[in-house]
Amino acid sequence: MELLDPLTLARTRDLAWLSRHLAAGVMLGAQHSQRRGAGLEFQQYRSYQPGDAINHIDWKLFARSDRYYVREAEQESQMHVCFVLDASASMAQPSFAVPELTKLQFGKCWIATLCWLLQAQGDRCSLLVLNDVDLRRVPAGQGEAHHHRIALELQRSQAAGHWPGAAELQPLWSQFDTNCQVVLVSDFFERGQEISDFAVRLHAAGRPCLPLQLLVEAEETFPFSGELRVRDPESGAAGSRLREVDAHSQRAQYLEAFTRAQQSLAAGFAGRQSPLTSVQIERPLTDGLQRFVHLHSRIA
Repeated sequence: MELLDPLTLARTRDLAWLSRHLAAGVMLGAQHSQRRGAGLEFQQYRSYQPGDAINHIDWKLFARSDRYYVREAEQESQMHVCFVLDASASMAQPSFAVPELTKLQFGKCWIATLCWLLQAQGDRCSLLVLNDVDLRRVPAGQGEAHHHRIALELQRSQAAGHWPGAAELQPLWSQFDTNCQVVLVSDFFERGQEISDFAVRLHAAGRPCLPLQLLVEAEETFPFSGELRVRDPESGAAGSRLREVDAHSQRAQYLEAFTRAQQSLAAGFAGRQSPLTSVQIERPLTDGLQRFVHLHSRIA
């Protein structure tokens, strides 16, 4: 089976299985974190958890205690990556080339894969799935069982509503601890600046926000002709929001507006030293994952 086929991403219902297979092709481990390895100061022992590397087990201590313990260096316990997935209604947008595949499904697969790679390095991961209808949260943890928990919550998530308001987000800020790095996965479809403001607040609090933007190919190329019926996916009363436009007459205006919006979005993140990665969901998932990791070596 070709695991990079967009149809596979759309149809797979076992994200834990899929992410492990995709991770094998990314080879993030080949550029293992500079925070690991010999010479780091020993800090503590902790009980072995499923998914921990066997070579981290202290076998001499096992011989004395008949229990498995893992040696932790001081910096190993510091990394926490929080994945924030935008699950507002616009993320239900399917590819025009592969209608079975949506932005949300691609984002789920992408997060599950990077989560597997990070937990294999011993890093802690957490998850927030956000819209104003349903907030899903998995606290920070590590190990294979924790990865399965994150994959399960991702699989259960559905796209609906809008990005949450300030009052709904307020109880969640405690999730972002001092050493947290946030990976924000969204299409950045905004009514105002609510998603961008979320990233700005994280940056102001010293929590780097690393953005991944999901697009369908048609958003960048506008390949349409004839009459189009257009609606705002987050408008609520969809039937009353439909507009008919002539594709030919709107193409140049749309592409110009899209380019301006992309430049503005990218400039905002560049100014915070967190460059934007934009990917088309029709492209192989590992391509975008490798680009993201190369841009943000702080998580590798």
